[in-house]
Amino acid sequence: MKGKVVLLGTSSAMPTKDRNNSGVYLGYKGKGFLFDCGEGTQRQIMRAGLSIYRIDKIFISHLHTDHILGLPGLIETLDMHDKDSIEIHSVKGLKNVIDCVLNGVIYAPDIQININEHSFSADVFTIFEGKEFRIKAVGLNHVVDCLGFSFEEKPKIKYNKEKIKQLDLQGSDFIQLEKVGYINKNGKIIKKEEITFVEKGFKFTYIPDTYRTENIIKLAKESDLLVIESTYLNEENKAREYGHLTLEYILQIYPELECKKIVLTHFSRRYSSLEEFENRIREEGITNIFLGHDFMEISF
Repeated sequence: MKGKVVLLGTSSAMPTKDRNNSGVYLGYKGKGFLFDCGEGTQRQIMRAGLSIYRIDKIFISHLHTDHILGLPGLIETLDMHDKDSIEIHSVKGLKNVIDCVLNGVIYAPDIQININEHSFSADVFTIFEGKEFRIKAVGLNHVVDCLGFSFEEKPKIKYNKEKIKQLDLQGSDFIQLEKVGYINKNGKIIKKEEITFVEKGFKFTYIPDTYRTENIIKLAKESDLLVIESTYLNEENKAREYGHLTLEYILQIYPELECKKIVLTHFSRRYSSLEEFENRIREEGITNIFLGHDFMEISF
C-alpha cells in the first residue's frame, strides 16, 4: 500500500450530527495532503488516527466558510508542533483571509506560511510537481471562484519479468540498459523499450462545489478514485441557484468519466438519510459509485 484517501467531512454548508464540513486527507508515502479544511477538520484528523504533523501541503478549493474555517486552527496546531513551514494553494483572496484571522487574534505564529494564490482557469494546469507525482487543478462553476484538484502519480517504466527470464538478463545488463538504452546479448541487440512497459500511476480527483461544467470531465477522466460533490438528489433548480451538482447529473456524465471508483460527498443537510441516493444508483445498475461518509478510507 502506497497511500490512502480519508474523508474527513461529507456535509455541505454546515455540519450535522453525523457529518462534518468538507475535508479530504491524502496520505502518500509518509506525507500528508489536505484538500479543504472546514470547521472541525483537525479534530477529524485526530479521530481518524492520522498525523497532523505530516501535512505538507493544503489545497483550499474556494473561500466559503464550510471549506476554510478550520484552517486557522490547524495552522496554529502545526505551529505548536514546531513545524517549520506549511504550503497552501487556493484561489485569490486566501492570503487576505489568513492575514485577517491571524492578525486579529492574540497569536504570533513562528511557522512559515507559504500561500500560493492561483487565478481561475478554464484549462487544467499544474499547481505542484514533485519527483513522483504532480497535482493539477481546474476552475469549476460555483457561485464564487472554485478549483477542483487532481493528484496524479507519474507513470513508471517497469521491466517485463517474463522477458527478463527468457533472456537471462543479469545485473550488469540492467546497468548497460539504463546507461545507453540497449545491450548486445549473444550477438543480438536488445533495446530497453522492447522489454519494458509503462505502468500508469494512481490518480485521485477531488471535485468540490460546482454546477454543471465540462471541466469536471477534463480533470477527473480516468481517475482511479473520484471524490465528487453531490449536494442534491435531483433538485435541479436549487443546484443551479446555489452552484452545486445533483446525483442525476453525475449519473448523466458517468459514462464519460471512466473512473474506477466514484465516492459522493457534500450532501445537503436536508437529507437525514441517503437511502434515496442509494436506491437511485442501484436503479442504474452501477456498482462503482459509493456514498461517502465521515472517516471512509480508500487505500491504494
